[in-house]
Amino acid sequence: MAENQMRRGFRVTDFDVAELREVAEMRSSLEALALRHAAANLTRKILDEAEEVTRHGDAAATVREWEAANRHFHQLILAPCQMPRLLRTIDGLQTASARFLFAAWQRDWEARTDHEHRAILSALRDGHVELACSTLARHVGWIGKRKSATKNAAPIETYRIFG
Repeated sequence: MAENQMRRGFRVTDFDVAELREVAEMRSSLEALALRHAAANLTRKILDEAEEVTRHGDAAATVREWEAANRHFHQLILAPCQMPRLLRTIDGLQTASARFLFAAWQRDWEARTDHEHRAILSALRDGHVELACSTLARHVGWIGKRKSATKNAAPIETYRIFG
C-alpha cells in the first residue's frame, strides 16, 4: 500500500493481512454474484476471448503483464451482468488485490498456468453456472492454513494472491 505524506511524497506501507483477507472475501462474494447474473449473457465469443486472455497470462514475462491479463479475464466474464455499480465495486477490489500482488511479487516472478480460469470457462461452456461461480469464488477468495516452515510450529494463515 502507499500512503501520502504531506510535502514528502508517498511511502510504501506495511502489507496488511487483515485488509487482504477482507478484499479476498469481498471479491469472492461479489464476483460470484456478478458471474451468476452474467452467465445468461455470456456468448461463445466472450468465452473464446477469455480463453485467449488466459493464454496471454500464462505467457506473461512480468507480474504486471500477468495482472493485466488476469484482470481482463475477470472483466470479460463479469461485464455481461449489466450491473454497473457492482462492477465498479469489483474493479476497486481488483485494484486493491493488484497492490497486494505487486507487493508480494517484487522479485522472482514466474509465469504459471491458470487452471482455475480454464475450469471456470469449462463450467460456463457446459452450462454449470453454480460450479463456475463456486470455482470463481474459491479462485479469488482462497484463504487457508499451511504448515509453518519451522518444525512443530502451528499452521499459519495463508492467502493466495493470484485471482
